[in-house]
Amino acid sequence: MWLRPTASFLMLVVTMALAQPLRAQPDVAPTFRSASANVAASIPCCGGFKPPLRHAELRVSATTSTGTSPGIAASPAKPFNREQIVGMVRDGFGDDSGAKLIEERGIDFVPSEDFLQALKAAGASETFLRAVHAAGRSGPVGARAPLTQVQVIALLAGTVPSHRVTILVQERGIDFEPTGEYLREVSLSGGEPELIGALKTAKVTKPENVDPSAQARQAEIKQHVARGAELENRGASAEAEQEYRVALRLDPQNSDLHLALCRALNDQRKSDEALIEAHESLRLNPNNEWAHVNLGIALGDKGDLNGMVAEERAALRLNPNVGELHLNVGIALANQGDADDAIAEFHEALRLGLDVSDVHYNLGVVLLGKGDSDGAIAEFREALRLNPDSADTHVNLGVALGNKGDLNGEIVEEREALRLNPNSDKAHANLGVALGNQHDFRGQIAEEREAIRINPNNEDAHVGLGYALGNIGDLDGQIAEERAALRLMPNDDLAAFNLGVALERKGDRQGAFEQYRAAYTLAPRNPAYQQAYERLLRQANQR
Repeated sequence: MWLRPTASFLMLVVTMALAQPLRAQPDVAPTFRSASANVAASIPCCGGFKPPLRHAELRVSATTSTGTSPGIAASPAKPFNREQIVGMVRDGFGDDSGAKLIEERGIDFVPSEDFLQALKAAGASETFLRAVHAAGRSGPVGARAPLTQVQVIALLAGTVPSHRVTILVQERGIDFEPTGEYLREVSLSGGEPELIGALKTAKVTKPENVDPSAQARQAEIKQHVARGAELENRGASAEAEQEYRVALRLDPQNSDLHLALCRALNDQRKSDEALIEAHESLRLNPNNEWAHVNLGIALGDKGDLNGMVAEERAALRLNPNVGELHLNVGIALANQGDADDAIAEFHEALRLGLDVSDVHYNLGVVLLGKGDSDGAIAEFREALRLNPDSADTHVNLGVALGNKGDLNGEIVEEREALRLNPNSDKAHANLGVALGNQHDFRGQIAEEREAIRINPNNEDAHVGLGYALGNIGDLDGQIAEERAALRLMPNDDLAAFNLGVALERKGDRQGAFEQYRAAYTLAPRNPAYQQAYERLLRQANQR
């Protein structure tokens, strides 16, 4: 599919038969194909692909969630500081939408006339300036309510990263004494040691009046939410969904719980149901940026990339200085094929301090798509420094090294990916390509067949297997594999071209001509396709 926590794009290339395959640079837009020269045959390079940008990891992006139900205390975002207001104008939010945010959240300083004039010179609208001025006169927004037991876990369940929840705990305190059992539940829900430490030292402000029945109800909700979050972290999204649904029956007006359910549905690719939950979360709390994030994921799964970008940008407008949101916007733009703007968003996430493996990984993927193998290698290596056990990153580092001609380096990386994830069809397919590039066609055949065993719909493994079979003289086998690839992806220009090569070798010039024409029609800028098509056309006209 488009880009997700395991998204994939793929590029193959062509060259002379029985020669070492050339590497193509994968493009962010899957419709673009790199060309490589020469007429008589096709040697696909299945290694030049990109696994999907990881949306699963994108759930590590959150700051605040502002549920309005009685079950979970509200957690509105902090008032904007001076730097954030400047950043809003710089990033294009110095308009009516930014003014609305300021009216809702306030500011934590009194703006001077010089400051307002500087904003105006930077492009802020009059509406925005009036909002800043009014917020400064009214003073910062008042103190926030302390977090409840349910809310801490619900925030983690609803895609808010642990370090953001830590910040909320430090800023607002909590209304309960955390027990050892509660801290264990937080840890199982995805809470990191930093959050556990913050809970242990947090300021505790208990409510003056405690309703025993409401307290018992909250304990039951907490039990289901904690169990759901633990199941979600173990990959049991269907079971987590059931826990969240029980919690919602107890507290149906809870925006955070609808968001947690949306996440579980997104992880199961239940996009239609996820859309319903995201919209309900936003109805209950229009300022919940993470509801916009999850709504964008659901839209992306349904193929609505424009809608995905719009929702991720809506989240960013609500909280423009959060690195995780810039990461999300960058991924949405990359899915849409806007590589340059995606790169800018990833760099902004890094500037804001989000120096995590996913930013470097996704930046590397997009750089690889632009043909910058050196830049991609640097980013993938940095991602592996931060997270050495990422099989996807080893796969892509292998691709980048292969593009640079370092086949031994590629083989090392693909084998490391397979050590970490033996069932990675992408790593098997890429390892096969690297072996084929070293003329080990038997080795390539074994790897491509294993990739197809794991994932029969891996189109590129079929193309690579066809190439290897052709190189050992099994033209019937090559024809069968190229046809299999075309059944999976009818508009695959390379598979059509490879099929034409095999048919021509078998003496079927008419069939070869039709496949060359199809490939040339799909990718008219590829000189290999053009030369093969025009060569057979000239031969036909000479008769």
